[in-house]
Amino acid sequence: MDVRVIYRTCPTCGHRFGQPDDPGRKRRFCSDACKQAAYRARKRTREQARQRAQDDARRRQREEQARARSRRPPPHAGSSRHGPYCGTCGGHRGPHTTHHDQAAHDRARRRYDGLHAKADSTGFPEEAAACRAKAEQLRAKYGL
Repeated sequence: MDVRVIYRTCPTCGHRFGQPDDPGRKRRFCSDACKQAAYRARKRTREQARQRAQDDARRRQREEQARARSRRPPPHAGSSRHGPYCGTCGGHRGPHTTHHDQAAHDRARRRYDGLHAKADSTGFPEEAAACRAKAEQLRAKYGL
């Protein structure tokens, strides 16, 4: 009986080895040790890629935080020091003492309207007075 032998090169160690050319899956590695070494190398590569991805994510997060810090107003914003900034949000001086962005104004307006509606609808005079007082504070703070 004539058995053909095919030769392959082990991808781990580079050794040439022979195997019978019979049906079935052909061996890729010359030994179990080379097969295990290839597995460890694949595992190490995946771990290094995962570690690089985590490091990149941390680096991007630090850069974003640095950019956010650089966009903040100077530490004296809103104080008595001279400068174009005012208030805690670092905006430019407006018609009122402290400046707030448009979203803050919109939220304050909705809250102001809600407090007035609650004061009008409640049957308790103390609660209505408290709601009106809070609405007045919002009006003074946000220039509503």
